[in-house]
Amino acid sequence: MQVQLTKIKNKMSEYVRAVQNGSTFEITVRGVPVAMLTPIAKPTSKKGFQVRVLGLMATPGAPRLDITAALKEGRK
Repeated sequence: MQVQLTKIKNKMSEYVRAVQNGSTFEITVRGVPVAMLTPIAKPTSKKGFQVRVLGLMATPGAPRLDITAALKEGRK
C-alpha cells in the first residue's frame, strides 16, 4: 500500500502498530516512491542487533555507528 510521507508523519504510531502486525507500506513524496516501512525480524538478543547493524553497515555509503556504544545505551 502506498502512503504519503505527510500522512505517515501525522499518524506514525498507527503505522508502526500496523507494521508490527505484518503490514508493509511504500512511502511516497509527491507521488514518488522513496522508502518502504516493513516489519523486521525481532532480534533475540543484543547480539542479534549487532549482527543486523553490521549487515546494514556493510552497504556502501551506509552511515557509521558505534555498535558498542549503542549496546551500552540499551538500544535494541
